[in-house]
Amino acid sequence: MDIRPAATLVLTKDTDEGPKILLLQRTWDAVFMPGYFVFPGGSVDDQENNGRAHAIGRADTEISQTMAMDEGGADYMLAAVRECFEEAGILLAVDEKGAALTQDHPIHSDREALFKGELTLAELCHRYNLTIPLDRLGYLGHWVTPPGPPRRFDTRFFIAVAPEGQRASHDGNETIDHVWLSPAEAWKIIAVAAAC
Repeated sequence: MDIRPAATLVLTKDTDEGPKILLLQRTWDAVFMPGYFVFPGGSVDDQENNGRAHAIGRADTEISQTMAMDEGGADYMLAAVRECFEEAGILLAVDEKGAALTQDHPIHSDREALFKGELTLAELCHRYNLTIPLDRLGYLGHWVTPPGPPRRFDTRFFIAVAPEGQRASHDGNETIDHVWLSPAEAWKIIAVAAAC
């Protein structure tokens, strides 16, 4: 069985009740972890490296060194950003003035085209003159799915603060619900999933 490269993004925000973390519920039809609440994420695809032309912040060599890889660390980060937009409707990008995107930015109308593979993240960045600030993502760790599940992933985990001007919304395809939870509440759910 092939072990697929994958990336996951832990998205956080500050609230009056303290910090919150975004979890998405996977569809019950999913082959891998159906119905479970997870962080936004998915497979790294062959188009990720095209997004490097639209990335700012740290270079791939520095990112890869942090992740103990020879190269391609930036591609994992770009995959995490893309998957978060596809699954949760939040895009970690800035416009030509360096401002974070808001909910009314026209790129949100292209979310489904990105999900369907009709557009790439690089093409969307070019179309809307956006850049992806990779220095706003922190590296958390590395986990490989143990043998047993029908699919296995070699996953890199990242963390970032959600832009204030965008709302989370599950995609209705891969994800059917979303919730912002305290780190303690999120940990209970994640620990149950990891034990299965």
